[in-house]
Amino acid sequence: MITIIGAGPAGLAMAAELTRRNRPYRLIERGRVGEAWHHHYDRLRLHTLKHVSGLPGFPMPSHYPDFPSRAQFLEYLHQYAQHFDLRIEEGIELRRADIDGDRWRLDTSCGEADASVLVMATGIWSAPVRPRLPGVERFAGPILHSRDYRNPHIFRGQRVLVVGAGNSGAEIAVDLAGHGVETAIVVRSGVAFVPRPRSAAGMRLAAWLLRTLPPWLGARLLRRRNFQHLGLPLPPGSPLFHYPVVGYELPQAVARRRVAVYPGVAQIESGSVAFQDGRRAPFDAIILATGYRPALDPVAHLVTCDASGRPVVDRYWRARRHPTLVCIGYTYPTTEGWLQALGRVVRAAAHGIATQADTTLHDRRTAGALR
Repeated sequence: MITIIGAGPAGLAMAAELTRRNRPYRLIERGRVGEAWHHHYDRLRLHTLKHVSGLPGFPMPSHYPDFPSRAQFLEYLHQYAQHFDLRIEEGIELRRADIDGDRWRLDTSCGEADASVLVMATGIWSAPVRPRLPGVERFAGPILHSRDYRNPHIFRGQRVLVVGAGNSGAEIAVDLAGHGVETAIVVRSGVAFVPRPRSAAGMRLAAWLLRTLPPWLGARLLRRRNFQHLGLPLPPGSPLFHYPVVGYELPQAVARRRVAVYPGVAQIESGSVAFQDGRRAPFDAIILATGYRPALDPVAHLVTCDASGRPVVDRYWRARRHPTLVCIGYTYPTTEGWLQALGRVVRAAAHGIATQADTTLHDRRTAGALR
């Protein structure tokens, strides 16, 4: 039995692909379908067009806007599960997985189980990274991760510092500033901005070009829009190796002086923050838009990860050390949306599972014939 862990977009897409191939599976989820998406902030909208963000085999509804909201995407995940009649066991958490010969032994919140293939699809938005900033224990106000941010209403009349200028940090800063909150953002290592896409065909073409063009040429294209004069420099090295922020809303807010920009944090005090350029400013709250790490704790002792904490896998998304451990949804090109890449990811992963199963069956039959 193939066991899939996580009923987010990657897990649902994998289950649908296995269904299409008539491969039996078990899909377990510690919370609800799309659990991580229940915790995202209210303002969140997809950064990629709905036409390229639908999961394999079932497009998003035609009445959805070009960039669906968090609530609409959650609704779509439920529709996807119903469309393919996916069997999902909610409320079951995988605590630990171990390999025992050619079987997986799974310790779950509902008891022991086993599997021939384990597919980890727990996502990249369920394990927040909270860096320990210097002096953070002295800060008198609330410090929360972007995972816990919902909307700007509780911050009215306050001075808020957003730490991190990725897509979440940029959107939260713009959201706060747009509702009259005195807002600043920390941009430590630079950020690359790309325009919000206007057509599905153009988006597919851009992603393909940036994957196939010589790196120097792709980097040159991404450097065409530079907001260094606003305190938003490009990141060091090639921008191809950094996830870009989609849309120019943050540079526009900075240009209009609605959002102040600071470099890295040097020291946090009770009611203020000192920055690496010598400036200091008072703040009432800090929001850490510092990203997430892959949620791979149950198999962390078996997985080799790269410097970014992402699992090292082969072209079929199989862990290097264990070919029956498949990790999907943790790695994708910086020039392509995560949802946009899922179709080819799950097809390759399912093909790898089928190939591995066929090889194992052939070896067993051969061994039996030789006895």
